[in-house]
Amino acid sequence: MRPRHLVVVSYFHPPFPSSGGNRWVAMAHYLRAAGHRVTVVASDAFGSLPDDEANSVVRARDLKSAGLLRRVLRRGPLPEPGQGAAVERPPSSLLTKILVPDTHIVSWLPAAIRAVRRLVARGDVDCVVTTGPPDSVHLVGLALGSRRPAWLADFRDGWSFEPLREPFPTALQRRLDAALERRVVRRADALVAATQPIADDFRRRLGVNAVTVTNGYDPRLDGAAEKAILPSLPEDRRLIVHTGALSGPRGRDARPFLEALKRLADEPRVGSQIVLVQAGPTLPGDEPLLDALGQRGLALTLGVVPRPSSIALQRRAAVLVLLTSDEVSQSTGKLYEYLAAGRPILALAAENEAARIVSETNTGVSVPPDDVDAIAAALRRAAAGELELSYAPRGAERYTYPAPAEAMANVVESAISHRTAAPGGRR
Repeated sequence: MRPRHLVVVSYFHPPFPSSGGNRWVAMAHYLRAAGHRVTVVASDAFGSLPDDEANSVVRARDLKSAGLLRRVLRRGPLPEPGQGAAVERPPSSLLTKILVPDTHIVSWLPAAIRAVRRLVARGDVDCVVTTGPPDSVHLVGLALGSRRPAWLADFRDGWSFEPLREPFPTALQRRLDAALERRVVRRADALVAATQPIADDFRRRLGVNAVTVTNGYDPRLDGAAEKAILPSLPEDRRLIVHTGALSGPRGRDARPFLEALKRLADEPRVGSQIVLVQAGPTLPGDEPLLDALGQRGLALTLGVVPRPSSIALQRRAAVLVLLTSDEVSQSTGKLYEYLAAGRPILALAAENEAARIVSETNTGVSVPPDDVDAIAAALRRAAAGELELSYAPRGAERYTYPAPAEAMANVVESAISHRTAAPGGRR
């Protein structure tokens, strides 16, 4: 495979305080290691990094960072890097319910299009990759017109399928949103979906094929994890570890899991064998149950910890807990960390992507996320050491880099071939 020059349009990129950019931070590193050039066009809303120039990161102006405009809209200050995206107050519905497909179409997209056009004008770009959400990022590909290089549209989440955002309030907006999605997926030279259900939806609903290229664990994190210092942890119990937020978006609800743990507190032979170690933020609805479990010695809450400490904690676990909802496309970045930890997974997941991967790799068991009885039964097995005894992983290496980057490089080649063969395509 010959070296290629990729321009990746990724709104979420460090130091943006969210995991949204992790996919292409890792992809870009391993594609560069394989000999490709990767230029990233990102938002300037959260500043820049000292190595931006060395890593070919171009910051496009984002009105979200304009102090005067934020004061007019009563948005308050942006969170600092490392604070977490949840610090920022949600935008007004006047912003989120009017602009299709999202507010970035006016705040960042024009600057991003100009930045990408300048790069393409140099004549050495082989493929433009747009990666969303936000969905408006993909409109960069449309804006480049017929003289563009190959275009690969990468969907980390669905657009119309299990979207992160609420439906638009009017039929006109919904039709426009659907039309934009349809135009993007049919004009792009190749489509990538981060999970199989997203790819299946494109094929079933729009008649367009997409290749599944999952996220993965980046082994460059190992060094920092090995040096991480953890707090004192119980030595006489099996650690049931959960890292990250318990409850959260997409209907993820920790209460059935916490209720199941509470039930085991009345079973001394079980409750005395395990302890939940929670490292990450908690919502007010989770805290009373966590406090009650803590008083009975069944829960230890560490709060938010650095990512290396989180990974080190995962490797100390007897069992890792993965919380999902009933959305079939759910497969969080945490799952890939869990796979790399080499510890059995208790996935609160049913018939979704997370359950499929856990089953495929034989790395644990899955139970419905809202079934307290089934969760309690699985925790009893964990207390007895049965999940550890049955742990026999297979094929998990496909979810560790560089494997996802190698798969992405293959799709890039397909996009370039498609573009070259198209009437009027670049040669």
